[in-house]
Amino acid sequence: MSDLPHPVIAIDGTAASGKSTFSRQLAQRLGYVYVNTGAMYRGVTWYLLQKKISLEDADAVAREVHAAGVETRLREGELVFHIAGLDPLSHVREGRVNEGVSLVAQVAAVRKLLVAEQQGLAALSPLVMEGRDIGTVVFPQTPYKFYLDASAEVRAQRRHAQGESDVIRQRDILDQQREHSPLTRAPDALCLDSGHHSVEELIAIALQHLAARGLKMELPKCQK
Repeated sequence: MSDLPHPVIAIDGTAASGKSTFSRQLAQRLGYVYVNTGAMYRGVTWYLLQKKISLEDADAVAREVHAAGVETRLREGELVFHIAGLDPLSHVREGRVNEGVSLVAQVAAVRKLLVAEQQGLAALSPLVMEGRDIGTVVFPQTPYKFYLDASAEVRAQRRHAQGESDVIRQRDILDQQREHSPLTRAPDALCLDSGHHSVEELIAIALQHLAARGLKMELPKCQK
């Protein structure tokens, strides 16, 4: 078992593999707080684009992010993320953010800063946290890990249906080959194929796996 103050369920996977939908619904079933770490990297990317910082200049990216400062906390069971006092989360699905986020995610100084913020959330609440390196870097000690994937064709179709432009294979290569915290499946993570199972089926598999791993699950309390 881990020495974390609260249980953390780590969910990693490829772009458009259905991590967000799966993670959000799993968190609801368990009564945990859902945290999308990708939104944090996207928020930083949006801010840098607003400041007209070249995303290919790692030194400039690192300087600007550290100068701006970030704030990460939970409020009423939701993630609050600010950079330079701004809330970027409503902008994180813009096309230009999609295109640039992998470049920002490669910057070691940015990853170090955001990983520390993510780790601090475990002191506040049980979490379902999704991203690219949750089970390998952010919370390697948690016994509750999943890795979601689907074929590139299925994932591209999902992006198109969402009205977003995202070069899936290019994102995969950038995320998997970056020097710091590359996207990879933790050895003890259960791999789930979201291309061959519905979300409901994946949730059922996950709950069974978590129970077998010793997670004590209680139904969420009724809201008054």
